[in-house]
Amino acid sequence: MHIQKIACLTAKSGQAQQLRDALLALEALTRDEPGCKAFTFYQAISNPAAFTLLEWFVDQAAFDLHLAQPYTQAFFARQLVAGVQAFDASPGLFAST
Repeated sequence: MHIQKIACLTAKSGQAQQLRDALLALEALTRDEPGCKAFTFYQAISNPAAFTLLEWFVDQAAFDLHLAQPYTQAFFARQLVAGVQAFDASPGLFAST
């Protein structure tokens, strides 16, 4: 079963650019994972500290592998995020590929 997630992140005060840079690096590495179907993020124009991530993995094992990657762990270790809301997304989030 495919895993599709939406995560809404808020950068810590004064850390929006650092979070954007960290997400760009995470995005590039994650997209190369064999179980990743899609991984992208958006930064809000009206609130530069607000980001939305869209994630799609082929199954739970691929998502778990992503979370265990050293670069994913390094992203979390930087502690650039003040708040996060994560949601499981409906299967229609991404076009079928």
